[in-house]
Amino acid sequence: NKIMVGASLASQPAVILACLSPIVRCAVTTTASFPMAAKHVWRPTLDDVERISWGRSAKRKGTGSRGVPHRLNDAERRLYDLARRKGFVEIDGSGWRRERSDSPLVNTYRSWCDARGVPALYVHKARDGIDEVVLDLSPLRTPDQFEPAGIYCAEVTIGMGDCNVEGLQVLPSSRYATEEEQQNLISEFETRPIYQLPQYILSWLRPRADAKALAKHLGEYLNTAHVAKGRTKSKGAPHVKPGKARRHGGFGI
Repeated sequence: NKIMVGASLASQPAVILACLSPIVRCAVTTTASFPMAAKHVWRPTLDDVERISWGRSAKRKGTGSRGVPHRLNDAERRLYDLARRKGFVEIDGSGWRRERSDSPLVNTYRSWCDARGVPALYVHKARDGIDEVVLDLSPLRTPDQFEPAGIYCAEVTIGMGDCNVEGLQVLPSSRYATEEEQQNLISEFETRPIYQLPQYILSWLRPRADAKALAKHLGEYLNTAHVAKGRTKSKGAPHVKPGKARRHGGFGI
């Protein structure tokens, strides 16, 4: 269910479309399309994403979840502050934190991208120096346009390494297995919080310097960088009273 896209991309659009999204194929087109964000859909506010990243309660219901950690520790806070300025986040490995049984940095950065309506761009740094650049199109909330958007992103990186298009991160036995359920996916992207939605992944494996250059290149094309608004680590954490009976303390974990 994966396809490697290299310099021959432009000459094989039909083949790419046959493999690009093995679970959901809403778009029937062979034309690359600049990734555009959906309008008039549910999104968190930047303020609420900021609040739950500090462990505070969100003003809008559904922004956070007790079962999905978003509260950042000191090291993650520094990476998050840098990511908002650079347009991509650098993470050691998967960013998994054993005590939280998840990756708060990945979750928070994805929510921040959702609030802005831009793709989420990660650089997962490996010990051997061959890093993985991951582009997640799900914050755009346009599942019927993920395929042409994915082709566009692969085309603008031709010559910078093979693009591995993994598509939607759901299993064939999931709730999107039937055609009717696949159509419901569009509705879910309009109404559900991002942490309840599957990712749409494109990835590249590159040496560290090349991986950072590729992430910067994609970030410039997709306008993922943003002058950070909100409290940075340098200003210190706001006072947060731990939530009652919450395993990790604070709201919006």
